[in-house]
Amino acid sequence: MKHLLKPEELRKLGRPIGKVADDKLTAFITEAEQLHIKPILGDKLFLELLDEAEKEDDGEKNETLQLLLNGGTYKVKEGTENESPCSFTGLKVAMSYFVYAQNLMVGDIESTRYGSVIKNGDYSNHVSSKERSDAYNNTLEVANSYLKECVAYCKEKRLIQSAGKATAKIGGVIIKKIG
Repeated sequence: MKHLLKPEELRKLGRPIGKVADDKLTAFITEAEQLHIKPILGDKLFLELLDEAEKEDDGEKNETLQLLLNGGTYKVKEGTENESPCSFTGLKVAMSYFVYAQNLMVGDIESTRYGSVIKNGDYSNHVSSKERSDAYNNTLEVANSYLKECVAYCKEKRLIQSAGKATAKIGGVIIKKIG
């Protein structure tokens, strides 16, 4: 299966994620692509990006799509008197934060033949549900911010016309004390 981001890239682009197994990271990458990226960009652009991410020859690469994937600098309102430079981190960095958020929420929960368990090391302490939720929400906020930069680039380069309904609410967990 093709992906926009490989586990090796993920470890370099976002927050340090520790020694998480590649198969678990690949599952989180799939979730990030399907739940956060594809609904915003649309199937057509998403599929083009998948193909672009697999290209290795510089001669065949699409500069506009590569900039979307890897980030960089571009001009807003190019060719007008209001032209100005703009920089953004790119889709791979945004995805790495979505993956990191997913790892925060379920990363230490393992599926075993005895059901789902939380692995405890000899000297580790687990965070509370509220601390985990706060860290998850903070990370999602960063990821969504980076994704908005990518959407702005897409609109400027006319890769997408509008972000659609999916931009209104993406992820987030709020835990409230009742009573």
